[in-house]
Amino acid sequence: MPSTSPQPLTPEGSVEVFYVHGPYVLIFSTASVDIWRTGGPHGRLEHIATLAQFILLLVAMPYHLDPIFDTERNLIIIVAHGDGEDGLPSLLVFSLIDGRLVRKLELYGALLEDDLLYADGKILVDTAEDHERFPPHGLTKILLCNVVGDGGVLGSVNLPARLQAREQVRNNTNGGILLPVHVRPNGDIFATSSESWGNKMEVLCWRGADVPKSPEPDASFTLAVGIEDGDQIYPTCSAPLDETVFLLAVYEADGNVLPVQSACQTSIYAIDVETMTIRWHAELGGWVHTVRYVAALDVIVAFGRHDNGDGDKSDKFGYVVALDPATGSQRRMETISHNVQGVPVEYGGLSQTADDFLVVIVFRDGSTCAADLRHFLEHGFPRLGKRLVVSGSPLGEQSNITKAVVSGQTVIVTVGHGSESRSLYFTLP
Repeated sequence: MPSTSPQPLTPEGSVEVFYVHGPYVLIFSTASVDIWRTGGPHGRLEHIATLAQFILLLVAMPYHLDPIFDTERNLIIIVAHGDGEDGLPSLLVFSLIDGRLVRKLELYGALLEDDLLYADGKILVDTAEDHERFPPHGLTKILLCNVVGDGGVLGSVNLPARLQAREQVRNNTNGGILLPVHVRPNGDIFATSSESWGNKMEVLCWRGADVPKSPEPDASFTLAVGIEDGDQIYPTCSAPLDETVFLLAVYEADGNVLPVQSACQTSIYAIDVETMTIRWHAELGGWVHTVRYVAALDVIVAFGRHDNGDGDKSDKFGYVVALDPATGSQRRMETISHNVQGVPVEYGGLSQTADDFLVVIVFRDGSTCAADLRHFLEHGFPRLGKRLVVSGSPLGEQSNITKAVVSGQTVIVTVGHGSESRSLYFTLP
């Protein structure tokens, strides 16, 4: 039987940061960067390989940019800042099998804090050129790179001429003035552009064949804020639905009031990549941080959070919603009240096991609730009244989780802050 007792993430306990993709865990420690795998005997992590050039990674990696795992090609792609003042950022491609450095691609510009997007060897990297090179305000660019075959930077795109004025206030814009949201295997780029205190957002598309020419977008449309007096609109996450549609979660709010009750919402759009039209959209309260399509059960699962308080007294809750992929209609909505549980939700997400998917909630004290996705769609979470039935925390009393992720049946957490923090893992009961 797997042990539920927490174990240190590394024998030395010197973890700087960790990332999880499927069964793989990439751990940056003070001495090395290592690939581990969950699901070993008795719930233990199994060491796969140590990455080459770990000193470069420890110094140069921007921890806010999650690595890309390509399990079909057995690759890990990591973006790194340049060495020194004038150094260029680069993409470092490592083998997922033995940790060797397969390729290094030099980029240009300064890296922005936007998620990397990847499809079949193509990767999008958001960068900014300074005002000296592109006067008067600089230029935001999305680089399209190929990390397989001959590799290299295939081209870049930037705001069309009609939106160039947004470069002037790019650092003050929620979501960024040019944010990549989807890439297709053929190199088609999809991005959004918002403006500070604006009530509209552009959705832009460049076809892959045209990207090397850096043209105006091939197609675009505009989304408007869907709440009264709304003046904030920007994407929070995205995911492919199938080969012709991707899902885009867009946050909308009235920035002049607290983000409670009807003052904010997230709209999830199903966007046809061929026609650049909206198949459907669904409106949810609060903020959606994760959306995912599960083909095996033909369902979309989204995770979010909201506050039904009145500003003086909070009523925060997390939620999990299942949507029909053909229409966007709700198949199930489950909420998790922080007040009812007595502890906040730290993590909500899907985890794939050998047999199925689990809907997993991890609370800040380390207690957990996991439900088989098939069962969840029919019955929701197990409850006693309004309260979720949870498994008690193996971390002991007074634990304060600051980060949690789940891989299969393994929960990986960081407890505490700064130099006092510890990274541990344990198995779901």
